[in-house]
Amino acid sequence: MKGLIYREFYLSRKSVGIMFFAYFVFVLSLSLVMISTYAGNLAEDPEADEMCSYLYSQMYIYAGFMAIIGTAYGHNDIIEKDYKSHWQLYSYTLPVDEKTIIKSKFYYRGCLLTLGFVLAVLAEFIFTIAAREELSMSHFKNLIIMLFGYGIVCVSDIPIMLRFKTQAKAAAVVTGMCMPVLAAFMYGGYKFIKFCYAEGKRLYPDMDTDVSVEKVAVSYITPYRDAAVWILPVVAVGAVVLFYFWAVKELKRRRY
Repeated sequence: MKGLIYREFYLSRKSVGIMFFAYFVFVLSLSLVMISTYAGNLAEDPEADEMCSYLYSQMYIYAGFMAIIGTAYGHNDIIEKDYKSHWQLYSYTLPVDEKTIIKSKFYYRGCLLTLGFVLAVLAEFIFTIAAREELSMSHFKNLIIMLFGYGIVCVSDIPIMLRFKTQAKAAAVVTGMCMPVLAAFMYGGYKFIKFCYAEGKRLYPDMDTDVSVEKVAVSYITPYRDAAVWILPVVAVGAVVLFYFWAVKELKRRRY
């Protein structure tokens, strides 16, 4: 098992290293901009406080995506490379069963996702210090949702790739299946934003439009977000079990 996990790490070390570099540059650059709004060249700008507040409220999301998705992204194409290099065929001669091989992939992806979450939380701490703000529990909840939401997608990639062998084919099939759902979400999002604009004008006529829309949207999103913090981990555990047995079944088909 340790050798299989080390192999997964060795094959994805370059992409993880690139992510670390991009993450470091992004977090450092944004932190310096925030500090500059009160202790640098931007301090003389009349909108400096608003800029700092905006960056603090938004940039942790991008840092979170970069960390959580970026750490696991480099592992996505290993199954395709295994298929093309015939390593998957060779693996059947190893003194390990299919369950052990799949466990090594799941364990490694779990480690990558955990590392990404730690980096996302670290970015939140750094941005909080740079912006001179208090730690936001709302930000932390959003990062948890990001972790488990993407985690479900991330572990589903293993059996899907074993089934379709290449990323291009897997992406085409998944996109085709999810297109109606995506279209429904986009339409629902459009209607919700339209509703928030109307409610913002009605409830807060003296406020700036963007501020009033955000205020209305947050009042509706927050209860669902708080529920998702508790529901998503349970769903994620169920998804891991389901995709694990699916992946083992696909590997046992021995279609390589």
